Amino acid sequence: MSYLTDDQIDQMADAVMTAYYWSCDWNEARIAAVDCSIEKFGIKPRKSAVLLAVKIAKANWHALSISVAQKIAEEN
Repeated sequence: MSYLTDDQIDQMADAVMTAYYWSCDWNEARIAAVDCSIEKFGIKPRKSAVLLAVKIAKANWHALSISVAQKIAEEN
């Protein structure tokens, strides 16, 4: 059994962000994390790795939305 590295999980989180951007569905984004791991690394990820990638992506998405809201507020 192979374990994913932090860098690989970050790459999965990027795939989750992209999938969420296009689908607006966290479940579809979770599936994208699994697909990313299998296609890029040849590793079927454990549930904990997938959930961590989704959690990282959600935090990044939240930070991005806050940043955009601040920029909009600054312009007004």
